[in-house]
Amino acid sequence: MRKIYPLLLTLCFYLIFSSCNLINPKEDVPTFIQIDSVQVTPSNLAEHGSVSHKISDVWVYYDRELLGAFELPARIPVLAKSNGSIQVFAGIWDNGLGATRARYPFYKPYETNFVVSAGNTLQVNPTFSYYEASSSDITYQIENFEQGNIFKKFSGDTNMVRTNNSNEVLEGEWAGKLFLTDTANKAEIMTDQAITIAPNNDAYLEFNYKSEMPFAVKVRVEHNGAINYLDIISLRARDSWTKAYLNIKGFPNAYQGSKLQFYFACNLPSGQTNATMLIDNFKIIRFN
Repeated sequence: MRKIYPLLLTLCFYLIFSSCNLINPKEDVPTFIQIDSVQVTPSNLAEHGSVSHKISDVWVYYDRELLGAFELPARIPVLAKSNGSIQVFAGIWDNGLGATRARYPFYKPYETNFVVSAGNTLQVNPTFSYYEASSSDITYQIENFEQGNIFKKFSGDTNMVRTNNSNEVLEGEWAGKLFLTDTANKAEIMTDQAITIAPNNDAYLEFNYKSEMPFAVKVRVEHNGAINYLDIISLRARDSWTKAYLNIKGFPNAYQGSKLQFYFACNLPSGQTNATMLIDNFKIIRFN
């Protein structure tokens, strides 16, 4: 009987280690992708205007399958056993809100090869560009204030003017300026022409702004002979230039065939004797 003991011990050890492997199976080791920052590069500046951006996130796909949306900078695990391709889409704060993040539909995705290297990190530096209007059926309506000013006084005490003060311009030589004082303390300025946006198609306002006062972005909707004035968003004062992407798709969906004009509304804050709001690179972008 003593000769059986070594066999029993071996069997016991085998069963113990087999159980451990079942409980803690061997895990695949991912290859990591590191994305620290992104760029927007020009493809046709005359058509799509400024390439200033505020891309906050990346939506990453491996061979067209979504890995997830990641805030920048991002380290992304990819559990792949074979080489493939990585597609990266630009992500934004929809309507300037961190809680509503979205893929921006007017930037082309970035694509690069992916080589499996388990446990190692691959550095990826995406560059995006706008879709060309001619190839993608997109309309770009741009006001960079270099040649003119599409905003007119809608109500209130003053109008938006052009400024070429280098301290008040983000890009180029000119920007739009709205200046309120204690004697001209309210303003609403509107785009001078109404546009129609096709329902169910993506549409956005883009603009850079710097402001000593909060202001609202609104829309005038002319629909079936009736006029509605609707809020889009209220934005806080900013002491440095920032960018907003405002989703306006819902208005043509709710009011099909309507004519839309967009406007800024502001009041001089209590306790201030004057305040300036600056706008640059205003765009209305929409799929036709």
